[in-house]
Amino acid sequence: MQEKVLVLKSGACSWAKCCFCGYGRIPGKEPSYQNLRKDFDSFYNTVQKGDTVKVFGSGSFLDVKQVPLEARTYFIKKFIESGAQKLFIESRPEYINENALKEFAGIELSVAIGLEVADDALLDKINKGFHLKDYAQAAGVIRKCGAKVRTYLLVNPPYAKDIKKTLDKSVEYALLHSDTIVLINLLPHGNTPVFKMWLTGTWNFLSREEFRKVTERWKNEPCVELDEETFRFVPKFPEQARESLRGVGEAFLTHPHFEVWQDFLQRWYHPPEEKDILLFLPCSYTKPYSHSATHRGIIDTLRKTDKYPRIHQVMLSNTGVIPREFEDMYPFNAYDWDENLETEEIKKRYIEITKRRIKKYLATHKNNYKKIFCFLKYSSESYQALEAACKELGIPCTNLLSKDTYEKIKNDGKPLQTETALDALYNNLSKEE
Repeated sequence: MQEKVLVLKSGACSWAKCCFCGYGRIPGKEPSYQNLRKDFDSFYNTVQKGDTVKVFGSGSFLDVKQVPLEARTYFIKKFIESGAQKLFIESRPEYINENALKEFAGIELSVAIGLEVADDALLDKINKGFHLKDYAQAAGVIRKCGAKVRTYLLVNPPYAKDIKKTLDKSVEYALLHSDTIVLINLLPHGNTPVFKMWLTGTWNFLSREEFRKVTERWKNEPCVELDEETFRFVPKFPEQARESLRGVGEAFLTHPHFEVWQDFLQRWYHPPEEKDILLFLPCSYTKPYSHSATHRGIIDTLRKTDKYPRIHQVMLSNTGVIPREFEDMYPFNAYDWDENLETEEIKKRYIEITKRRIKKYLATHKNNYKKIFCFLKYSSESYQALEAACKELGIPCTNLLSKDTYEKIKNDGKPLQTETALDALYNNLSKEE
């Protein structure tokens, strides 16, 4: 017996106004019987007797505008024919009624409702579109029809002044009406009001550790499930939220789009497990960095060593700390910082801010790496920031470009591209165990 998940991509949520939900704002394909029948046929080819079927649709399975009645009837027919044992669907309260649920007679059914928080004032603020009485009435109908109630609650809802107290109150209320509860760590979806709140610092997601601490009271409750990572979260800025980031100055050091990315890298991101050697590298004018002459030379050199699969390449720039795997994402592929326009004050701020970001990154991830290196010009602000950060943390970091070698090539227009520098990178890295 296995759990089989069907993600419906037809229609759209009839409400689509919840301030935190990006899924409901995505228009799906035409929710016709023909389209859905093809989807259902393909899905049920994978379902076997005794399986559990979970349907997610970013809306309401019981809404006939999203899943037409004829298509719903066909889905139920296929479920019964497959011999599957349990069925989970989702719906807003307004579509839950006895007539609709009678169609599922004989099926071990659970209906999930996204209550989010047991507080009418907060439900209004997050623009949920219903109140507690609507949820309670719908839950009563579900149970009257012999089905089970599954309730989704947000652990960190926007506007909650005390999320732990709010959560405990919500769980206690939901337990009165639910058979199972899912506690969800809300993560910021692009193109939502909550994403904008994240950018401005008026709301934030919980790290995995923070989530576990807040939900600790409920972790051993048999009917309560914990969902600390609802999707593979990476900050993705919708086109309309992106800005011009070409310039030099404080605004281009501490821009909110840089700050939220650094927050993500410090509190949520995990470096690749197989990469236990950290190598800090410079940025480049060309974006993504790997397309620049400097980085092509570096990458080609690293590939010649047996350590290449273990090396985690991380760039330093005015945007902060940038792991190689994110180099072609906004804002890292969309900024331009002209060193020729730097003043002494800006250089000082660059070092201060970059040092802070490096310290936070290393404090979080230092145990992921066995060794830390860099390949940077000694005169660069990035190197000075890195040196200061590592000194304050008591973490050794070796520059694979020795000072003696740098002195010989520092007057070259692009010293890190020289054969001398790249030979030093290869030789010094090869010596390391």
